[in-house]
Amino acid sequence: MSLDIPDLLTGTEMCLVAEVPGAGGRWQQVHFNLDIARQFFGLQRGDGRSITLERIAPNGRIVERSSRQLVLPESNGNARIEFSFGSASQYPAAGRPLVVVVESGYLTYRYRTLMPGNPGHDLLLDLLSAGPSIGRGLRRRIVTLDDLELYWPYSALRGGV
Repeated sequence: MSLDIPDLLTGTEMCLVAEVPGAGGRWQQVHFNLDIARQFFGLQRGDGRSITLERIAPNGRIVERSSRQLVLPESNGNARIEFSFGSASQYPAAGRPLVVVVESGYLTYRYRTLMPGNPGHDLLLDLLSAGPSIGRGLRRRIVTLDDLELYWPYSALRGGV
């Protein structure tokens, strides 16, 4: 059962667009560098706070809501947050999945995941190529929701669909 998105976003909200690494088969635990953990999620090493993640379907409805913690091991500088990729159980043989996250409230984030070949995937690769990536590693950009929608008008992240 899916839920309507409860409130409209203005377009000024920050969005993260990120390539998802294979991570040795643990790819649904999406790795982010510390710059993304701090700048986008506002989380630091040792934070015990959880965030609420709302997975949005292509029709703009919430299909899953979960509470997650940032995992930040001492062994390396990669923060991890687990996202649902729906029915996708295998990392693709060609290309990388993408995760698109928008902050919709305090410690609450809406997101969509796209596998290579999904509508919007190539448009978001263009957005990733259009500006500098944040931190080291795979390409990651923080843009406004308005900027995201210039590249991907049918993101369905704004609400009220």
